[in-house]
Amino acid sequence: MSLPLRRLGLISVCLLALIVQTSVQAACRTGEALTLLHFNDFHGQLAPDSDSDSGPEPGIPPGGLARLATLVAGVRAEDPERPVVLLFAGDLLQGTMTSSLFLGIPDVTLFDRIGVDAAVMGNHEFDYGQGVFRRLAGLARFPFLSANVQTHPEPLPVRPSLILARPGGPTVALLGLTTPELTTGTHPRNALGVSVEDPVSVARRLVPSLREQADLVVVLSHLGLAEDRRLAEAVPGIDLIVGGHNHHVLDQPVMAGGVPILQAGDRGRWLGRMDLACQNGQMQRTAYRLLPVDASIAEDPEIAAEVTRIVAEAEAGLADQVGVTDVELSARREDIRRGEAVFGNLLADLAREVTQADVALFNAGGFRATIPRGPVTLKQVYQAFPFRNELVVGQLTGAQIIDALEHSAALDPEDNPGGFLQVSGLRYVIAGRRLDSATLNTGVIDPEQVYRVVMSDFLAAGGDGYAVFTQMTAPEMTGRLISDLLIDTFRQGQIIAPRLDGRIRRQPF
Repeated sequence: MSLPLRRLGLISVCLLALIVQTSVQAACRTGEALTLLHFNDFHGQLAPDSDSDSGPEPGIPPGGLARLATLVAGVRAEDPERPVVLLFAGDLLQGTMTSSLFLGIPDVTLFDRIGVDAAVMGNHEFDYGQGVFRRLAGLARFPFLSANVQTHPEPLPVRPSLILARPGGPTVALLGLTTPELTTGTHPRNALGVSVEDPVSVARRLVPSLREQADLVVVLSHLGLAEDRRLAEAVPGIDLIVGGHNHHVLDQPVMAGGVPILQAGDRGRWLGRMDLACQNGQMQRTAYRLLPVDASIAEDPEIAAEVTRIVAEAEAGLADQVGVTDVELSARREDIRRGEAVFGNLLADLAREVTQADVALFNAGGFRATIPRGPVTLKQVYQAFPFRNELVVGQLTGAQIIDALEHSAALDPEDNPGGFLQVSGLRYVIAGRRLDSATLNTGVIDPEQVYRVVMSDFLAAGGDGYAVFTQMTAPEMTGRLISDLLIDTFRQGQIIAPRLDGRIRRQPF
């Protein structure tokens, strides 16, 4: 995340200390206390995150569910009389080999073991199909929440809200809300029959009733920080928003409309802790900390052994080297989702070359893991491209290509949008949040001319909001996976050394 957001979080803690939640209808009792723990955007990261450089000790990856389990157990052991609630703010699936092969089953099983009380649906929960998520929701002993997602004709096994009442603690109402990106950020076939209602409208309808039943009204959100702000400012009666989706590391809550908003990074590398106590009949914050899940935390031995077994089974045979890259192929959000990136250039150029297309277009959200400079293994390639997307070739007019580039340019870079386009065969310039100019490598883009274009099947089906791509004529499924394209290139012994060449430029606001 960006430094300004971190500083904003630090400044807002001073304001947070002054908040008195005058809208509480149910009065808590003096002496009642609660510790709320939260994490978000897990993405199948059972083991420590070897793709992260955020750990305090070089060479020792942060995170890991076994360390997270130790932290949670330690908080619960501090005072057995004080209630502890553990919340997960969405995106259980997608991003590791274990997630791709075992479809989240080990994840929900281990979440049960560490005592997750509730989870909200994230926008990646349908990535392996609605049937997979239905099975996971049925297996989990904790409930999945989402008040604004409906499926037809068969409803989802999720709840809109949950009331938690623990001895010695306040009554807590949880309302689950999911980003509308659920229907655009997954393959369109996974979103058939799915509708997502505006979260503000849903919250306005449901919060008053929850307010009457609880000492503390918490929105468990997978909306992203900007939408969480909008929600907090538009809907009275919310005490706290526990959020996810952007992967922001907020050292302290961000304030909006008098409501604290929390987020704890991603992949289990952080655990947020908020302590609350009843004062004058109202639950108020007494402390907030963002706890790093790093090598200083001992692993829970039973969970560590289970994770080791699961990872070994998933990665059998994937340590084989397929080639070497002379440069780091970064999939970090701040690199590939905001501007030109060497990884984007490499893939787009390869796809255009192998299909003899005029233009290649790829969404940045399809790149899921960085491949470091040096030897490259099958595991690294499959982690980088876990979606098993296939190359599709078809025809678009120049006007349709410009329409797509305008959509990409309009995305807010601060949200690290997965729909940002990496390209080959053309150049485009973004001014603020609009398309300033676009040209082919060979000259101007003729709005009337038809061009041969290659992209992923995800984009061709209208993913990430690119409805214009569904108008492609003569679409052809090539049968070639993006991961296989990269593996074949490495195995041919080609020198992998892409560079930036100015094909995407962003002018200051």
